This record gives sequence, C-alpha cells and structure tokens, in this order.
Amino acid sequence: HSKKKLARVSIAGGAPRVIILELDVNNCPMTSDNFAKLCSSAATAKRNSPNNEPTYRGTDFHRIIPGFMIQGGDFTKFDGSGGFCAPATNNGQATFPDESFVNSHCREGVLSMANKGPNTNGSQFFITLAKQPHLDKKHCAFGTVVEGMDVVHEIAKVETENERPTLLQRCQIVDCGLGRGTVDSEESSSACGSSGSSRRRDRRKKSKKSKHQKRKHRTHFDEREHKRKKRKHKRSKRDYSSSDDDSRRRSKSRRKRARHRS
Repeated sequence: HSKKKLARVSIAGGAPRVIILELDVNNCPMTSDNFAKLCSSAATAKRNSPNNEPTYRGTDFHRIIPGFMIQGGDFTKFDGSGGFCAPATNNGQATFPDESFVNSHCREGVLSMANKGPNTNGSQFFITLAKQPHLDKKHCAFGTVVEGMDVVHEIAKVETENERPTLLQRCQIVDCGLGRGTVDSEESSSACGSSGSSRRRDRRKKSKKSKHQKRKHRTHFDEREHKRKKRKHKRSKRDYSSSDDDSRRRSKSRRKRARHRS
C-alpha cells in the first residue's frame, strides 16, 4: 500500500487542512499497517457512541502540549483512555508489541505510537513538535510529517485546559485516507468512497467552467466598453472641430465688421 497517508484536520471549527504523513514500512511494517488500516477505515467515530468501529475519522487530537507533542487516535473515549489496534494487526487483540526502536525522535514531525508501557500499542499516536530524544527506546517511531507541519503547529496553539483543548477549540480529523489528497492519487476512505472523489472532480470542473464563462463575459464587456469609448472620442473630436469652425467664422465676421467701420 501507499507509504503516504493524509489527514484533514479542522481546527476550532475551521476549514479542514491537510497533514501528509510518510510511514516507515520497511522498519515498522506492522505498526505502519495498523495505522494505514485505521486511516482507510470507512467508519466515522462519534462521541458518546458505545459502538465506534476502529477508525481515525471523527477523532480528536485530545492531548496537546506546546513544544512537546500533539496526541490523537482515541476513537472510543476521545480523551486518551480508549482505543485499540485494528483487529487484523494482532489476531483480534487490543494491543500489539513494540516492533522497532530503530527510528529516533530526533526532530519535529516524528510520528510515533503512544502507549501505557512496553508492548501496549493500540490506536493512539502522537506527532512531535520538537526533538524528544528521551522518548527513544520507549515509543515506536514509525513515520514523519512530509507536508503540513504548519498545520501541526497551528493545532499546538489552540487554547487548552490541563493539556486538553477547550470545547470550542477542538481539533478534529474530519477525513483521512491513503495517498496525498490530490485528484489523481487520492484514495480517501470516506464512506462515500469513489463517489466522493467523483463529486469533487465534478465540482472542480464546474468551477473551471464558471471561471471560463466569467472570463468570456468579461472579454465581451471589455470589447463593448472599448467601442463605447471609441464612439465617445469620435463625438468629442467632432464637437471640438465644429466648435473650432464656429470660432473661426466668428473671428472672420468680426474682422469684416471692423473693415466696414473703418
């Protein structure tokens, strides 16, 4: 499957913004596959629902510590006390063992598994906001943010209380899936699947058509305006020349009267 996964995150009710993560499928195949399955699930998690299926869609970044990390992935409790791994990851068990500590938390944007101790990986993950070497050998780092680190930092700025975003500052994963989120490569795992992608393509086509029509109308309008100005200019030239003729005639008649008087 694709090494790249996308998450569209709404910050404090704003328009969704994209974070693209690249998974280390070579060193951490099981951890990466677990994350990929939760990204590509067609389900959407809902608060206070006892029967949420394993998914990242609809979940929040429930724990935010500026300068340290943002944490998400709890699709059952939404507060860091719930969640479990994809059923296929470890034969239906809720957790799976630490796979590898080869990757270091050496910079911002490192994607790593949250846990409650050794070999307790489930669905929760975190993204570092700076290097955190003290987490090495304790948490399995299995990916990095390749685009959208500015979005991660924006999430880290929301108002929090005891490391939890306040109600009006929720940071929700409104959609997630495989690929990079482009028309060609997107494999968003929303329930509407491919029909959602086709609707987006239709909207883009309509938007392009509308822009073309506006441009065409503007061109016609500019031509009409140019013709109108041209006619006005001709009229003003005619008016100027006729007034010039009148002036010459008046001067001539004044000169004739002056000759008669003399």
